[in-house]
Amino acid sequence: MTEESPPLCPICGDDAPDLYYQITRFQVLRCRSCTQIYLYPLLSPEEIRTMFAQLYTSGEGSVPELKSYYAYCYDDEPGNPLVQLYESWLDEIEKHHPPGRLLDVGCGTGLFLSAARRRGWEPFGIDDSEEATQHARDHFGLDVWVGDFKDFQAAERRFDVISGWDILEHARKPLEVLEAMRGCLAPSGVVALSTPNQRNILDLVAGGLYRLTGGRATGYLEKFYIEQHFLYYTPKTLAAALERAGFEVARMAREGTDLRRLSLSPFMRLSLQSLFLVARLTGLETRLFVIGRPRSA
Repeated sequence: MTEESPPLCPICGDDAPDLYYQITRFQVLRCRSCTQIYLYPLLSPEEIRTMFAQLYTSGEGSVPELKSYYAYCYDDEPGNPLVQLYESWLDEIEKHHPPGRLLDVGCGTGLFLSAARRRGWEPFGIDDSEEATQHARDHFGLDVWVGDFKDFQAAERRFDVISGWDILEHARKPLEVLEAMRGCLAPSGVVALSTPNQRNILDLVAGGLYRLTGGRATGYLEKFYIEQHFLYYTPKTLAAALERAGFEVARMAREGTDLRRLSLSPFMRLSLQSLFLVARLTGLETRLFVIGRPRSA
C-alpha cells in the first residue's frame, strides 16, 4: 500500500485492504472484510467519458484485443454474436417476468433494447455517452435519456425489469446504483445484470505467473484488470452487494466470453479456446449473469 490513507471498500466501507496485485498504473486491492476486489486509484469521470467516446467510435484503447469489441454494438442482425447473447439473456429474464416496461441502464447504442422491443418489451434506456445514445435514437428510434443514472428521476415511471449489462464494474458507488434500481422497480419487478467474474481461469493463470515471478510478470493481468473497471466481483461478492442493496438472488450463472468479438491472433484464439474449455469444466468462466428481485420486508 502507499503512504496515503487506504481507499475505502466501495461495498462495505472497510479501510484496511490487502494488496492483491501491483500492476503498471494501478493497485488491485482486496477488502479484508467482505473480500471485494477493487482498483486504486480510479480514473476521473472526464477520463472515462473520453475513453468510451474512443471505444465507441474507433475501438482504440489500452487493450488491443478489444479493438473490435464495440463494433458489434451497432447492428441488430441475427448473426451478430452480441444479439445472440442478448436473446439468451432475454430468454432467462422472461422466465422471471413476462414482457413489460424495460429500462436498460447503460444502454449504449440501444442494441439490447432493440432486441427486447422485437419480443414485446416496452423499451427505455439511459446512458451518459452522447456518441452511443445518438445511435440509439437515430438508428433504432429509441426513447433514451442522456446522463448519469444517479440523476435519473423515475417520477411516476416504474419498470418491470431493469437491466445493467457491464455497468456495476464501472460504478464508483455500486450500492447507490443498485438501490436506485430498486427504487425504480415495479413491486413484482426484477433486475438483470452482467459483469466480469473475478474468480476466473485468466486470473488463476495470470495471477500464478505474477506470483512465480515475484510480481514482475504483469502483462497478462493487465488484459483483465483494466482502467475502466473499478470493481471485480465473484459470485459471493456480487450476491453480497445485491443483498446489501435490498435484493435477493433469483438466478446466478457463470458464462464465458465470446471470443468472436475479440481481435486475436490465431495462436491466442486457440490458447483461449483451450483455457475456456477448462473454465467450463471447473466453474471458472470469465463472466457472471444474475437476476435479482427486491427482498421481502
